[in-house]
Amino acid sequence: MRLMKLLTFAIPAFFAIPTNTVAEAPATASGASDIAAVWRLEDDYWRYVKAGDVESYVKLWHDDFIGWPCGQPHPKRKNGIGDWVREVRDKRINVDYALTREGAQAFDDVVVVHYSFTRVDTYPDGHVEGRGKLSKITHTWRKSAASWQIIGGMCGSMPDGAT
Repeated sequence: MRLMKLLTFAIPAFFAIPTNTVAEAPATASGASDIAAVWRLEDDYWRYVKAGDVESYVKLWHDDFIGWPCGQPHPKRKNGIGDWVREVRDKRINVDYALTREGAQAFDDVVVVHYSFTRVDTYPDGHVEGRGKLSKITHTWRKSAASWQIIGGMCGSMPDGAT
């Protein structure tokens, strides 16, 4: 009788224990797919910068975006986010960059990515800026019915000697 009572409680309890492989597999697969999609958009982001394609660049940003761009004293909204890409285009600056993915996490319809980067700008007169400077970015992307868009972000300089 005691064994029956024990089994009556133990068997349902055993089957109620969540297993990572069953419970998390779909979320992980979906999260991995979402993260991959966002990394592709980060690559697009930098292609648009290099091309000076302000229109495509600005489409990556949500209308309610707020974030803190590199070198800016205050956060910006979407209406000012394309200014530096316009400058790349108008001044015919050649932008070379290298990205290092540092981390990413998916949360339902949100993906947060972190990466470091170098950006070297060469001006038509031969003047070069940014050589040897390492910076970091965090972007928060949100998926809407139509696409992923950046809803928040922050950029900053890395400490000297950071690798």
